[in-house]
Amino acid sequence: MDTLHIIGAKGNIGSRLVEKTEGKYNIRKVVSPARSNLFTVDSGYYALNLADDLHSYNFDTLKEGDTVVFTAAISAPSVCAEQFDVAVKVNVESTGEFIQQALDRGCKVIFLSSDAVYGRCEDEFDESQPSNPLGVYAEMKAIVEKRFIGNLRFKVLRLSYNFFKDDRFTTYLRTCASEDTVADLFDPFGRSIVHRDDTVDAIISLYKNWDVCEEGVINCGGPETLSRVEFAEILSELVVQDLITKVTTPDAKFYKDRPAIIAMRSPLLEKVLGRPVRSLRDAITMEFQ
Repeated sequence: MDTLHIIGAKGNIGSRLVEKTEGKYNIRKVVSPARSNLFTVDSGYYALNLADDLHSYNFDTLKEGDTVVFTAAISAPSVCAEQFDVAVKVNVESTGEFIQQALDRGCKVIFLSSDAVYGRCEDEFDESQPSNPLGVYAEMKAIVEKRFIGNLRFKVLRLSYNFFKDDRFTTYLRTCASEDTVADLFDPFGRSIVHRDDTVDAIISLYKNWDVCEEGVINCGGPETLSRVEFAEILSELVVQDLITKVTTPDAKFYKDRPAIIAMRSPLLEKVLGRPVRSLRDAITMEFQ
């Protein structure tokens, strides 16, 4: 089978994708210099500095028929706003150039985007919803999407919050419980939380069978929209029984770069997976079993 190029192979999605494909498929693991200084070419990791020019990267490793999964980005909305020029370089200019190089060489590209390109949507919606990005990070994702959507070798996965055992928010809640501190939950703040393995399995499915879904945009969210309060309640019920919480309403600045509610539905994700999308309860059970 042709090579699977994982751009951002040490990130939350990329690292799990490596775990589930290494030894089964021919993969090339590409990481940022900040992460690659811990690894050598001998260990199978290759450096890509998206904050600099890309001339040092060997694009000849991209062969016709290969698949590129582009997971790398500066993803924190606050960082994108505060370090705008660097974020534009990484998230728009270098990302776009790399994708163009891949497409020009006959590769297929899976680009990981964000549900934030839809903006605030409290009513349920699917992939037919027009984009209306809120915040600079979402705007950057939307620019890249717009540049390449329509190319039959380019697909977008618009990701909601990807849950796994050691994700940032889950780790925060578990730490609060273990240290007997109160967890501060922002509300309103809701997402269609998806199990990280559902996202990764969807990527693998597309790699194995590109035409399993003809559409170019695929929402990647869970079957229900949950607030942080509801998330904490479910986690506490199933795993972290000693969790104590309080609810805080964030100030307007918090919502400037991130929508409060995104009630995204993902009908195409089930099509790609060939099975139902996991609920948060099922995902928690799997992660902590």
